[in-house]
Amino acid sequence: MEQIKGTICNVRYTNTKSGYSVCDLKTDNTQITLVGIMPMLVEGENIVATGEYVTHPEYGRQFKVQQCERSIPTLEEEIVQYLSSGFIKGLGKKTAINIVEKFKDKTFEIFQFDPHRLADVKGISPEKALLFGQAFLEHEHMRNIIMFMQKYGVSSEIAAKIWSRFGIRAENEVRQNPYRLAEPDIGLSFSICDRIALSQGIEPTNLERLKSALLYVLSAGTTKGHTYLPKNELIKLGVKLTKVSEELLDNAFDSLLLEEMIFVERQYPDRVYSEEMIKAERYVARKLTGLNTERDDYWIKDCDNLIKAYEREHNVYLDTIQKEAIKCALSNRICVITGGPGTGKTTIIRTLIEIFESKGLSVVLAAPTGRAAKRVSETSGYEAKTIHRLLEVGYSIEENEKPYFMRNEDNPVLADVMIIDEASMIDIVMMEALMKAFSWEASLILVGDSDQLPSVGPGKVLSDIIECGTFPVVKLKTIYRQTEESSIITNAHLINQGNMPAVNEEEGDFFFIPRLSGRDVINCITSLCTNHINKQFGIDANDIQVISPMRKGDTGVRNLNNVLQEVLNPESEDKPQKLFGNTMFRLGDRVMQIRNDYSLPWTLTDKDGFISEGLGVYNGDMGVITDIDFKAELITVRFDDNRVCEYKFDRLESLEHAFATTVHKSQGTEFPAVIISLFGVPKSLACRNLLYTAVTRAKKLVVLVGNPTIMEEMIRNTNERERYSGLKERLM
Repeated sequence: MEQIKGTICNVRYTNTKSGYSVCDLKTDNTQITLVGIMPMLVEGENIVATGEYVTHPEYGRQFKVQQCERSIPTLEEEIVQYLSSGFIKGLGKKTAINIVEKFKDKTFEIFQFDPHRLADVKGISPEKALLFGQAFLEHEHMRNIIMFMQKYGVSSEIAAKIWSRFGIRAENEVRQNPYRLAEPDIGLSFSICDRIALSQGIEPTNLERLKSALLYVLSAGTTKGHTYLPKNELIKLGVKLTKVSEELLDNAFDSLLLEEMIFVERQYPDRVYSEEMIKAERYVARKLTGLNTERDDYWIKDCDNLIKAYEREHNVYLDTIQKEAIKCALSNRICVITGGPGTGKTTIIRTLIEIFESKGLSVVLAAPTGRAAKRVSETSGYEAKTIHRLLEVGYSIEENEKPYFMRNEDNPVLADVMIIDEASMIDIVMMEALMKAFSWEASLILVGDSDQLPSVGPGKVLSDIIECGTFPVVKLKTIYRQTEESSIITNAHLINQGNMPAVNEEEGDFFFIPRLSGRDVINCITSLCTNHINKQFGIDANDIQVISPMRKGDTGVRNLNNVLQEVLNPESEDKPQKLFGNTMFRLGDRVMQIRNDYSLPWTLTDKDGFISEGLGVYNGDMGVITDIDFKAELITVRFDDNRVCEYKFDRLESLEHAFATTVHKSQGTEFPAVIISLFGVPKSLACRNLLYTAVTRAKKLVVLVGNPTIMEEMIRNTNERERYSGLKERLM
């Protein structure tokens, strides 16, 4: 490692979120280009940079910075350059010269402690003087917190969140209680907070440390799908995290209870909830229970004739179980219709909408994701919205862009009947929002496959509603949507019943290709995507989705995306590309939104050329990069539902490649062809419902590649990862 020092004379590029910068440093002897994490650089300031010289193939010799320390400039010309660099709005070079000429080496003291004296300079009003002083102080404090957090490997983006929450108190707040940074609005790991705290002299047995550890464990449980954690499990995980005794953690637990930062109930004293989770479960249970009545419409008695009329008009035949499902939905305020692929769920949705509308009732159809909504729209012939769009999501800048729904108890969704497809994907928080927007006079019909994976978010809403035994539920078992040539749906049901699927049949559409090494699996998948599937089945590479159970490892999603990008969308002169962190985004790449962004604008052009606009792109939305504009610093993505969004170069952390995706992220979608990697699957993911969910994503072709033993283990294993959810008991 080498060390160089000098004055910043030119900032060529800086990423405000990551802090990555490219700048020129003037030393005593020469000018050097610096690259690395150097947040909030300002021309004219002096720095000491530690790192090493590297040679870039295009830009030549550079100094790669590992650590950067700043000092305020002392020479008058450097002070002028620093003040006029742009971080103080309205302070140009001429004004900076006048200020420095008057106050000399006391200039920074004046800005910090006596900003009103800046009004002594010609052209600066008292109001402007105070604004200059405030801007200077804010910049210094923000830079200090960024530099302070950088010592612990915390990105500028996270440091900016800390600044946004605490303002000029940020550094003092962090030093006093670093564990606040583990709270969800900032989201640092407990280990980083702990490192900061211990370096500040906070004792391992400090009460705030132990309370924060328990809150962190409880929050981590939510990300794994739990709505609560058993107390003994919470304490044990806390012991593992903090390395202190159970007795000390019990004291911290009692303190959290008294402060109402965690909650337990008399009837379930062992279940520990966060405020958000307990409120959500209670509200959903109360609302569903209150709605669980029969409809009293006069025409309900005529269900049989209504169904017969529908059959005659559409020349279709509905069997006994389908008719039972339709009558159940027509007769009750709450109804659940569940069944696997091809069992007629879409036919029932179509029938119900037509019958309800014929009786003058308004119906809304919705699904949890954009792809799921698009799919049910195409199959049913009726427009479906995402739940977010149905509830009219908004966000508040004043509350750190916290989302809210404009449809709620005071402004419910205006519909007599609400049908939700792919209901297995709904978590408890989304269900609470849905119930708040649901009118007490309306009917709710939940349609889904309870044998698929539960929601990505906390809870297992659909399963709990079905298993509690207090709501009308109709389970569809007969397979209707199945052609003689296809075995995908038949095999999906075999897997779900614990039986081995029929594979590799001549002229078939369900194949298993044995490969016993990660490299062989990757080679086989790339060959299938680039050549064999198109050649044998006429399916284009853009219609093939690669799915893997896990993210990490040779055959995990991360590595598969890197490999598939190079074979499906290789680098070329006519394809602009943008490097963000370790990810190279290229024109034509398939991408996915990986977190909800309620503030991102989109436009949608319909078939008649009418353009509509809105806000919000959500976790799991998939699309293609259609433009990379370096002048405007924008990447344009057209999503599968034809919405178009523009991403600033510093907002690309919300995107990742989607040539391959996890089974969880593929839920609610269908693809013409699916390739499933089955190699190196960890035991925690080797379960039947995961394989079943993956297989049911395909419409025309399934190809499994990997170890046959893993497929056998997954089919045998019904012990999916346990989820702690209290909704079932509340409903009972």
